[in-house]
Amino acid sequence: MAGKRINRKFTKIYRQARKPENTIPFHNKEDRYVLFSDHHKGDSSAADDFKKNAFLYNTALSFYQKKGFKLIVLGDNEELWENHYDQILPHYQELIKKEIEMAAENSKGEKIRIWGNHDKEVSLRRFRRYCHHRHINILDNVRHCEGIRLGENIFLIHGHQGRFFDDKAWRVSRWAVQFIWKSIQNLFHIGIDGPAENFRIRDDLEMNYYRWAKMNKVLLVCGHTHRAIFASLTHYDRLQMEVESLKRRLKESDVKNKSEIEEMVEKKRSQLREILKRRSARPPKSFTQKPGFPVPCYFNDGCCGYTNGITCIEIEKDVIRLTKWQRRLQKRMVLVERSLSLLIAFIQEGRPIDNSSEPFLKDYPLD
Repeated sequence: MAGKRINRKFTKIYRQARKPENTIPFHNKEDRYVLFSDHHKGDSSAADDFKKNAFLYNTALSFYQKKGFKLIVLGDNEELWENHYDQILPHYQELIKKEIEMAAENSKGEKIRIWGNHDKEVSLRRFRRYCHHRHINILDNVRHCEGIRLGENIFLIHGHQGRFFDDKAWRVSRWAVQFIWKSIQNLFHIGIDGPAENFRIRDDLEMNYYRWAKMNKVLLVCGHTHRAIFASLTHYDRLQMEVESLKRRLKESDVKNKSEIEEMVEKKRSQLREILKRRSARPPKSFTQKPGFPVPCYFNDGCCGYTNGITCIEIEKDVIRLTKWQRRLQKRMVLVERSLSLLIAFIQEGRPIDNSSEPFLKDYPLD
């Protein structure tokens, strides 16, 4: 039932996204875009999940601004389930101004931002009245969208749509978070990555994303789940692929290289065990029901609340990348990249990327 609701809602929003005012032009020989989501900017208290990565995010924005990238935010930018906007603004006003300055524009010259379940309020008329009454003009030229199209083949959406308590009953969820969860966070200093997530719900949700994108032959980029995914492959999937590749090399290698390869295999297996430990020994669902690669149609930019950094999707000319900014090193690291036109061709043909052409995730943990 949830899958049908998600399918209907995504299809409806995609039709709206194809309108000129909700479409951002994309020229793959010159344009550069960076996609972030799930900042959850708060009031700078112990319950503010973004605070620990705020400086790193500002560093990342400065890098992209200097390189000529336009910014697209995929929702849950501000944490409006826990705070009023005027509680957030004193702490992050300059950062929000910078985001809007860098924001991608539609054909009318409006700055585009996508809203999610935690900042849905910005899409309401009463929020605009509230800003006018409070003389908050920072959002005057911003168009808040539920979903947008980048060029002809890329659909951007937060991803909460179709789930009852995130979509229809969001006011109930907001009340529970504001009056119960925020108090717990402040009391115990628990952040976004403290409590265990419901991995089963997340896996099922992302399976629905993948099926919708595959059926509609579109490259879909979401946020919401806080799990970075590139070309329909999770970190777990790629680690498994690397182990199998290393094992094949082990059979073909000479004695001199065997110990080095065996050490690499054990390192990857250790990372796999760590993922399973966090997931209570339950491996992530594969997007394919049978052995083989999925169609590379589903991407997720992760979030800005990891304990060790933030992730984003970069689209630079004809290259799409999953990138991590590591907090301790204050360093940008490209995890994996592909030709965008190649991926779109595979998506439109409905066929998977094969093993020989699929690069492995570089050796940086995502969470």
